[in-house]
Amino acid sequence: MRLSRFPNEGTETILDIHTVGTRVFVTVTRFLNSLRERITTFTDENGQDSNFPSVDISISEISETDPIIREILSNQIFDLKSDLNQEIRDNHFFLFFTDSQNCVSAAISNPFQKLNEQWVRLINRSYGTELKAPRRDMQKLHFSL
Repeated sequence: MRLSRFPNEGTETILDIHTVGTRVFVTVTRFLNSLRERITTFTDENGQDSNFPSVDISISEISETDPIIREILSNQIFDLKSDLNQEIRDNHFFLFFTDSQNCVSAAISNPFQKLNEQWVRLINRSYGTELKAPRRDMQKLHFSL
């Protein structure tokens, strides 16, 4: 499963959940600077920034009883509806999932405003699962209180 989160504010995150035998792993790709801002802000005379965006990629084993796994394994994952807006400044979420027999590819914008409970549950669980993979590059992160 791959869940990509593109928030209106903040940086983007991609969660990949996969199995190796009976073990379940989460790989978290965190963009250290906003990819959306990078795309919409031009920095050189060609209109593109030639530097590859900085990312932090972490991997961790998670339990097969993790809340996001239970959410994925419910057959409701195949019922996710797409409801994507065209506005670049909206919060966008993308999901791809396959169980080797069926697959779902869905996207939504602003699921919290649309009160889409199924998407909201999945997204909320993804934040908890993301915390299980340790951050690798803490020195480049900037915190403000």
